[in-house]
Amino acid sequence: MRVAIQGERGSYSDEAALIFFKSYEPISKQSLEEVFDSVECAESDYGVVPVENSTTGSIRKSLDLLLKRDVSVVGEVKVRVRHALLGIRGSKIEDIKVVYSHPEAISQCEDFLKSREWEVIPSFDTAGAAREVAESGDMKKAAIAGERAASIYNLEVLARDIQDISHNTTRFFVIAKEGSWPKEADTTSAFFATRHVPGALWRALGVFAKRNINLLWLESRPIRKEPWNYSFFIEFEGSLWEDYVNEALKELEDHTIWVKVLGSYKRMSI
Repeated sequence: MRVAIQGERGSYSDEAALIFFKSYEPISKQSLEEVFDSVECAESDYGVVPVENSTTGSIRKSLDLLLKRDVSVVGEVKVRVRHALLGIRGSKIEDIKVVYSHPEAISQCEDFLKSREWEVIPSFDTAGAAREVAESGDMKKAAIAGERAASIYNLEVLARDIQDISHNTTRFFVIAKEGSWPKEADTTSAFFATRHVPGALWRALGVFAKRNINLLWLESRPIRKEPWNYSFFIEFEGSLWEDYVNEALKELEDHTIWVKVLGSYKRMSI
């Protein structure tokens, strides 16, 4: 199974892919755009992309790419994020002068970092930051990443659980070129845009309320090349295998300019 991930082995995207697929052939990419490219051109069978973090909220880049690109959402994974400070073996936390990590990880460890006078440098991903530190051999450098990266790149764990909020979890979507919804799917997501008139959003959401469909997530996103106009990302209970969900989406088309259904998947508990 070829799966595109942002980052390298030892990243949280890698961990999400392992949870979902058990074993897989990783196709590592530096950016989220490249992950979507890999799925669209069939270089990969699937892609794994972060969409939401319990601490910092939605991954807006992922949402924008889900709207723009021709892919379907076929799965969901939740990964408990437990950041660690990793350094060269034999180093101590007192030796550190420079810290590398992905911007999201940096923002999730603000309290730990602001109490120290370190230079903080953003990297493409947490595992890549760990690899860079390992290759440097410099005891003044450290990376913020998961502990699995420490074993992969032979680094020392200098501090554990340095994230600001202990129960920090990231949600990932599994994307594919062709939508094949699992039979056990219980959640669906879509985008839509309404006319710029009073009550437009209220009427659109009413198609779900009248069928007693529970909404899980609603977020507005700016429409490219249309300043101050917005589309809406929506996630709700129910799958495309169920008639009432398809009826709701069909009626949604009557109250909107357009609708893009992303797919159905099994919501994962953690």
